[in-house]
Amino acid sequence: MTSPKTLTGKMGAGGAALDVATALLALHHQVIPPTARRGSIPQPRGIDMVYDRPRETRLSNTLVLARGHGGHNSAIVVGALD
Repeated sequence: MTSPKTLTGKMGAGGAALDVATALLALHHQVIPPTARRGSIPQPRGIDMVYDRPRETRLSNTLVLARGHGGHNSAIVVGALD
């Protein structure tokens, strides 16, 4: 799991599009981008969070979640073509 927004910050209405582009690039390059972290943050239980540097791995699908002001919530699953 990753949260690439920690590297770019809030982008308003452009954030969800950037997340989808990040997911497509992750699938293309077969790498999970890292989540930035400041200081010592404990690893959440049961969640394999990618911190500090990208992780090369085999990816076939990604799930992108987006939330916005006023209760906007959306999700998209992006899959790699074989």
